[in-house]
Amino acid sequence: MSLTMILIPAALALALWGGAMAISGFRRGNKLELFSAAGAFALLGVGMAVLMEFITRPL
Repeated sequence: MSLTMILIPAALALALWGGAMAISGFRRGNKLELFSAAGAFALLGVGMAVLMEFITRPL
């Protein structure tokens, strides 16, 4: 089983959860939810950067 078969659905779920938390934070004016959503998107960004580094590295 490929690593991307596991990581892509997990990344999509994290993106949806972060987006829902950001929308909820904007509507309620809750800064903690906004920071949590930003953290979720930062985690996605770091994960994508690491995955792209290993995918593009020649063996």
